[in-house]
Order: sequence, then C-alpha cells, then structure tokens
Amino acid sequence: MIPDLGHACFALVLALNTGVAVSAGGPVRTAPSAADPAAYQQVKVAEGIQAFLSPEGVTPIVSGNSVVIVGEDGALVVDTGQFPSVTRQHIAAIRRFTSKPVRYIVNTHWHPDHWLGNAEYLKAFPGVVILGTANTRQMADTKARQFITTGYADSALAYVKGLLAEGKHEDGSPLSPIELGYYTCALQQFEVYRAELLAVEPILPQVTFKDGLTLHLGGLDVQVFCPGRGNTGGDAVVYVPSRKTLVTGDLVVAPFPYGSGSFIGEWIQALKRLAALDVDTLVPGHGPVMQDRVYLNQVVDLLSSIQGQVRQAVDQGLTLKATQQAIQVDGYRKAMCGDDPWRLFGFMGNFLRPAVERAYREAKAGPLQDEN
Repeated sequence: MIPDLGHACFALVLALNTGVAVSAGGPVRTAPSAADPAAYQQVKVAEGIQAFLSPEGVTPIVSGNSVVIVGEDGALVVDTGQFPSVTRQHIAAIRRFTSKPVRYIVNTHWHPDHWLGNAEYLKAFPGVVILGTANTRQMADTKARQFITTGYADSALAYVKGLLAEGKHEDGSPLSPIELGYYTCALQQFEVYRAELLAVEPILPQVTFKDGLTLHLGGLDVQVFCPGRGNTGGDAVVYVPSRKTLVTGDLVVAPFPYGSGSFIGEWIQALKRLAALDVDTLVPGHGPVMQDRVYLNQVVDLLSSIQGQVRQAVDQGLTLKATQQAIQVDGYRKAMCGDDPWRLFGFMGNFLRPAVERAYREAKAGPLQDEN
C-alpha cells in the first residue's frame, strides 16, 4: 500500500473509501490539468508583488502557490514549488517582471510541493538565502525525503496500476466512478512527477528561525514569522505591512483545508492571529488570491466546530470510528465544495477524516508531538 502522505507531496486519497456519493444526474468531470503542472496563473497581488497560482489541488499530486515580492534592492520569493521545470518558468517570469536579484527565499513549511524548487533558485541567483523554521528544515531533511525519490514514485505507480487492473479495493469493494477517475489521473501525474524527480536536488533552508524576523528589501520591509503550529509543526507566514498583503502557506488553503498531520487546537489560534493583522489581500498556500477574511474566518469556524464536536464525543466515550460517523459539517462542506464531486472527494479524504483523527487524539492526550 502507498504510504499515506496526506498533502505533503500530493493530496493522497488512495485506498481511502470516503463515502462520497456522486450524483447520477451529471457526468463525473475529469481532474483538471491532470498531467500539466505548468498550468499556473501569474497574477498581480499588490504593487511589486506577483503570485504564481498553481492548478486547484483536488488531484493526486499538487504544487503550492509561489509569490515574489520586489523591493528597491532585491526580491523575496515565498515557496518554490515541486516541479523544477515549472520553477524555471517562474524564474524566467520574475526576470521579465524585475531586474532585481532574488535575495531571499522563505519556505513556509516542509511539504515538498513548497520547496523542491529551491535548487533552481540557487542556480539562477547564487547568493540567495533560504529561510524557514527549524521544524521545516528538520522535517524536510527527514520525513519528506522518502517521498521525493523515484523509488517512491515507482511504488505509487505500481500500486495504482494494480488497483485499476483489479477495479476494486483491497477489501473487495468496487471502485466508484470518481475513484476510477482519480486513480487514472494518478497514473498520469506520477509519470510526470517521476520524470521531474530525476532533476531534483533537495536544498534545505540555510537559515532557521523560531519566532520571526524582518527582512529589508530597500524601502520595503517584509515580516516573516511563525504564528503557531497549525497545518504543520512549523508554519511560517510572510507579511508586507505597507502593502497590507499576507502570504499564508498552507495555514490557509482553498477550496478546503488539508488536515493530515495538523494541530487542530493550535491551528485555530494561529488563524485568529492572522485574522487580527491589517490585511487587504491574502495569498493562500493553494487556491486563489483573496481580498477579504471571509474564507479565513470560515476555516476558523470549521476547525472550531470539529474540535468542539470531537471533545463532546470523547466525553461521551465514543470510539474514533463512531466519532468520525457522528461529526456534522454539512454546511461547511457545501460552502466549500458545492456539488463538485472532486471537491467533495477531497474534502472528505484530505481534510475531514484526518482532521477528526487529529482532533480526537488531542482531546484524549493533549498537544500532539508528531505530524503523522
């Protein structure tokens, strides 16, 4: 079986029966841009700030958004993507956007789709300094490494091919139409990912910090800080006060959060700290640029609802399985996913199930110390 990586390298719902019903009233759409990681959008976020927005992450392999912030004497890049070929396209676009050198890179967290492009920036800008939290460096150097090898891609391809050949899960239940589409997409994406891994040189953050620091790009000050554990044990965000712009990494992800390895209670508090900032524009780790706090607050409410319901279930002595079945978040799921079967599939497998499991463990044992 493929290891359950969650969203560190790709949004893995493999071998997971989500129980999402697909309407028979319309066709099941195929995953968008299944084998085209270069299908990103470049958009202006604010004066001197551009974002490279990756395709929607409701496919087996995803890549995080990347942002470039340009000051008078240099630029800073937030996250460098997962595919070296795409990172090189970003670098070419940056050079068209500005003649200033990239002086800093901030890796917001350890999931490979946010830092595997680091080496390409070092080649293009030899003096660049790569920053991240201590947790980001440690986890990138340990847990992430097993998922950035061709051997891992080969095992994933073999698993998916066997699953599709059988047409059923290991327990004998048949694959649903949405699962067949998802695993077919996985075959395409893993072939692309494997080819990209041949050119990957893992470069970790060179400078680590605990709480935060301010970088001065000529007349532009950029604050980099960790608001607390949330999506991972060391999430960093980048805030440009004079532009009222916040780049969140995967503390905020749309159309729905990612729940694997998260710290539910602390995540809520981290997001509340972000909501208190003077911000007009927010760039999430995945998803579109946002001009308000509506979605951020919706995620806070969703996580708070899960935390409260789980605590009540634990107080009643319910098992994890019974708790999973008892959780009610239909309103949030509808608001985030609508009737889109791919989003519903991802919401259940990549967010709700792992988030409830993490909240259940927190309710029983207190703050967690792992990111499994």
